Amino acid sequence: MSENINRTVATVAVEKTFFSPGCDYDYYVPADLCDNVKLGTAVRVPFGKGNRLRNGIVIKLYAAINSDLKEIDSLISDVPVLSEELVSLAVWLKERCFCSTYDCLWQMLPRGYGRIKDAGEKMAELVITDETQLPKLTSKQRSVTDLLFDVGTAAVDELCEFCSVGQSVIKNLEKYGVLRIYKKETYRNPYANISADTECGEITLTDEQKKAYETYLPMLDKGGTGLLFGITGSGKTQVYLKLIDKAVEKGKDVIVLVPEIGLTPQVISIFRRRYGDLVAVLHSGLSLGERNDEYKRTSKGLAKIVVGTRSAVFAPLRNLGLIIMDEEQEHTYKSERTPRYHAADVANFRCRYNNALFLMASATPSIESYSNALAGKYVLCELTKRYGDAQLPQVITVDMKAEMKSGNHTPISAKLRELLQETLDNNKQAILLINRRGYNTFIACNDCGHVITCPSCSISLTYHSYSNKLVCHYCGYTKSLDTKCPECSSENIRYSGYGTQKIEDTLEVLFPQARLLRMDADTTSAKFSHDRMFSDFAQHKYDILVGTQMVAKGLDFPDVTLVGVVNADNSLYDENYNSSERCFDLITQVVGRSGRRDCQGMAVIQTVNPYNECIEFAANQDYKGFYSNEIMVRKALVYPPFCDIISVSFTGENDNTAAMCAKSFLDILKELNSQNPQKLIVLGPSPAKIHKLNNRYRYRLCVKCKNSKNVRSLFNEILNKISKIKEYKEISVSIDLNPYDLN
Repeated sequence: MSENINRTVATVAVEKTFFSPGCDYDYYVPADLCDNVKLGTAVRVPFGKGNRLRNGIVIKLYAAINSDLKEIDSLISDVPVLSEELVSLAVWLKERCFCSTYDCLWQMLPRGYGRIKDAGEKMAELVITDETQLPKLTSKQRSVTDLLFDVGTAAVDELCEFCSVGQSVIKNLEKYGVLRIYKKETYRNPYANISADTECGEITLTDEQKKAYETYLPMLDKGGTGLLFGITGSGKTQVYLKLIDKAVEKGKDVIVLVPEIGLTPQVISIFRRRYGDLVAVLHSGLSLGERNDEYKRTSKGLAKIVVGTRSAVFAPLRNLGLIIMDEEQEHTYKSERTPRYHAADVANFRCRYNNALFLMASATPSIESYSNALAGKYVLCELTKRYGDAQLPQVITVDMKAEMKSGNHTPISAKLRELLQETLDNNKQAILLINRRGYNTFIACNDCGHVITCPSCSISLTYHSYSNKLVCHYCGYTKSLDTKCPECSSENIRYSGYGTQKIEDTLEVLFPQARLLRMDADTTSAKFSHDRMFSDFAQHKYDILVGTQMVAKGLDFPDVTLVGVVNADNSLYDENYNSSERCFDLITQVVGRSGRRDCQGMAVIQTVNPYNECIEFAANQDYKGFYSNEIMVRKALVYPPFCDIISVSFTGENDNTAAMCAKSFLDILKELNSQNPQKLIVLGPSPAKIHKLNNRYRYRLCVKCKNSKNVRSLFNEILNKISKIKEYKEISVSIDLNPYDLN
């Protein structure tokens, strides 16, 4: 063949390649494959000096003359696995998430796509919920845990096939306490029992709701971003259900995002009853097979409405008209694993691409979102009244310092105890929020002051009464309870702090006849446990629900007339710039669970600092007052929305090497920025708040800046330079744009 003849060239995103601006590779398309190779096609390509075959996805096609290019070896799929829209999204995400294009493309496909058989009965799920908690694993064991971190639950047969491992690998992981194996009923549609309700009729809107609906309705066709800001119980759901009705009527597709699995049971029930099999569900609580089946129904157009958690934003819908993000302020919409995307950014891209409406909804919008709305970047609509006859709850703030002075050393104040008894006498229900699990949060020696800590992490161990063990909530380390101080052998041990287990035990003593339900990470690890527990509580099988933040938001229980925030100060002093926002959001949301029907509810906020402005604003359900105060603080200290933040993390087994790598990164940053100056405010580098995690040392460098192409290019170049310094080859360097947590 003459070298002067144009040939079709495919740019392929190849797996297992290091991130760099030019990390995608060109290949000739063989003549016999030209009709089949399209954007989004999965292929096998020769890679490297040894020409070993690797998987890849085609992201660009063009004609060129270049005799040095290799050829694509074969097709993995006869048809594209991703649409042109999603390929464009991956290329856009790559630069903003500081990762490879393949990482972004892979995020959009359900794990094991095209290779999953019928779901088996033997299932596996992780016991350890944070990858930094994992013990040292073999490469095969790590492939299994990586997959489970992505999908949550999988059949053992699926894991063995997809990861190319034997069942002994799975059994050893169970033996090490990394995962658990259990049996489940074989089915592929876990929500098939929720059938469409033919009596679901037209939705009647209040004047406020109607105004919001009519404002957003034209945006279904012309596109744009909206913020629906409504107090708890104001009927935001009715507004977006009405918009979904219209979108479906127009033949458009819809994505509805919820922040966590705990909210999906009630949401799915609403949507399945209204729209039946038009609804597909995508979240990590499903098995690989179930997720693949829902993905296939969506890609074939059999499902028009996708409901799910963060990753559902990538659903392969072809005629997108509306994306709704409920509780838009929640941190779970930000991925903490590669690619480190925010679902709102992805939703904005997809809605711009499709001229669709992106509607965020919340009673406590993020400071950034509300600021953008006030600036006119988002279309703002407000709902200021509760739906129907419901009223906001009466809120009482209790000073726990005064309680201790009066002789009450329990975590339940006298006022909360009185109202709990009254609630039980009236056959109503209560929710208590304590945003820490376990029994005691740390154990210390009164004589020498030694705090019992994890040997692998710089964090105190938490006492769990049900197992009588001390547990590290970061790496999973456990040990038997000590009766003597390991430093001085004193038996004068102090148990301090309290979590959900301690509250549960206290309530059992105070109200022996009450039926108690505890929800935290320890009790909700089994599949569909959230569904079962919320269903039981809704049916009044329990009187008092004690839980962490999973019980605080988006839930609607008609018999709940009392809410208690046991320790309102937990999230207020965590040294993060957004700690006040977190505290206000959590308290406001959980208080809003009380009195959501025709009787006014009560809420009790227990705090050691009752005059803190954040707690006062939350007690008064005064978002605008809180925003006005917080935005002044953010402006004075130059924090979002007045800047963007790039966080660079350095992690390694050698403390000194990790520290030197962080310093070298800063030195290169100074050098390169002097050549093409960008306005930067640099914080650090310094040890992370939890300096040691699972025997790996952590440093962090934070940069306040404007998220511009020049700034991103600067950090891309630094990453490339650092990767070529052999002294730091064992140090993991990762970059996160606008992380939720700076600790």
